Amino acid sequence: MMITRLQVSALLLGAAIVWGVSLILAGTDVKPEFFKPFSSVVGVVVLLISLADRWIWRWRWLHPWLFNMPDIRGTWRVAIRPTAPASSPNEVEGYMVIRQTLSSLRVRLYTAESESETLSAKVHCCDDGTFTVAGVYRNTSRLAVRDRSPLHHGSILLSVQGDPPESLAGEYWTDRLSQGELQLTARTFTLAHSFDRARTLFGVGESSTA
Repeated sequence: MMITRLQVSALLLGAAIVWGVSLILAGTDVKPEFFKPFSSVVGVVVLLISLADRWIWRWRWLHPWLFNMPDIRGTWRVAIRPTAPASSPNEVEGYMVIRQTLSSLRVRLYTAESESETLSAKVHCCDDGTFTVAGVYRNTSRLAVRDRSPLHHGSILLSVQGDPPESLAGEYWTDRLSQGELQLTARTFTLAHSFDRARTLFGVGESSTA
């Protein structure tokens, strides 16, 4: 969650007080004018934080010394390989849309029969400097198939591969005792809003049931 204006104001006020007291103890005459630009400074800092959160963090030359966060935004083509139950299809065509800022991560997965959205998701930096994506999601099937594929919840754990990221791979498991593997390979930075639109972005033909 991005820092709020109130939090920025509190931090800057604390820093200003410490700075002022330090100057006074050093024998410097601190006048009230010292605090006059406070509101303007808060506004500028809030603006810089907002710009950093939305755009600046993506700049490669700032990695990793200032921002240690992989840029995984975009629409990814996903191969979904169920491993349980045994009657599951060998592979399901899917597309994962990732909306990312420095402070937030939202993931949506489209297949021909359903749509999943994360209720909570985060990029985690591991001890060895690699990154994983962990999330909890809700899956909603199309009405036509909901009798055999009811609404359910699940979790994903993906490993970010490459710097900059070239692919993601991992697994999922759900509260209806299904599980499987996910392989994200090709990516476009255009954000799709549906399964059919995602297929179009990757030049795939007419949609079919997955």
